[in-house]
Amino acid sequence: WVMVEFPGSGESSMPDGPIEVDDLVAQALAVVDHLGIDRFHVAGYSLGAVAALAVAAAAPDRVISCTSLCGWATTDARQRFTFGLWRQLIATSPELFMRYAVADGFTAGAIAALEPMLEGVIAMGASTIAPGSDAHLELDERVDIADRLGSITAPTLVIGGIEDRWVDVTHSRAVASAVAGAQLEEVPFGHLVIQEGAGPDYRMKGLKG
Repeated sequence: WVMVEFPGSGESSMPDGPIEVDDLVAQALAVVDHLGIDRFHVAGYSLGAVAALAVAAAAPDRVISCTSLCGWATTDARQRFTFGLWRQLIATSPELFMRYAVADGFTAGAIAALEPMLEGVIAMGASTIAPGSDAHLELDERVDIADRLGSITAPTLVIGGIEDRWVDVTHSRAVASAVAGAQLEEVPFGHLVIQEGAGPDYRMKGLKG
């Protein structure tokens, strides 16, 4: 398992300027080349799903399978407004941004379950916002890889959150329709599906497999 971190995340250096999807693709391929990996699976979440889809399109002969979780192909007006709001909130107060993220990113049931520990969740989340977040969000505002999806030949799993307010599930449906043979799964979560879906009632809430 190899995790490629975006510029300005983890130990990666800050970007010199705006990030492009092609930059993320080139960096991912450079990592697997450096490790001597010829063929590989790709998976990503949110903007990472955009990058995973773009890698699968750019290197169809190398990608064994592709998984997109809460990803999209073309940023719409609501997303642009939302991502712009994120940028302003993070610049103003990471803690305030996390309060918004919890309120809008989780389902009502998840917030109820987390209520006794919400302050701790918010504090921890605010402390882990990546220095490069603004550059990531600037790219979020202008993603457009729709014309690449037809080049994906690897078996592709597309997962969308039915209650996702940031990347509406219709985006996952559109991606699945554009990638030949893709399998679409819709799960009853918001955008913070990784945190919410890891709970003990995960399978009970409807995801097959």
